[in-house]
Amino acid sequence: MEDCYGKLINIIKKHGSAYNPPSIDLGVVLNLDPLIIKIGDLQLTKDNLLVADYLLKNYKRKITIPSTSATGSTTTGSITTIGISDADLNFTDSLKKEDILACLATEDRQTYIILCRVVKA
Repeated sequence: MEDCYGKLINIIKKHGSAYNPPSIDLGVVLNLDPLIIKIGDLQLTKDNLLVADYLLKNYKRKITIPSTSATGSTTTGSITTIGISDADLNFTDSLKKEDILACLATEDRQTYIILCRVVKA
């Protein structure tokens, strides 16, 4: 006689896990060029990774800092306002070997998204 309860439990587990989103995993940068990330026993390369843009080398953002009052002086006079109307902000830091990363697998677990770098408090 088959174990009906065991079969029912397996069906519940199978269907329940199908609707649970993947959890966030911690990964570690093993190598930068080529990029290799290790999550548990799994090693992923750039072919299986999507990386948050701000973690990439030479990431740039446009910025505007509105004009505001300021105090200070220069060799030619005093400063009363300061502002930047349009500029590029260049980030020079990027992923480093042994960085710890928060990674999220896509539903099919074929691609992992690197969400951010995390540190221990």
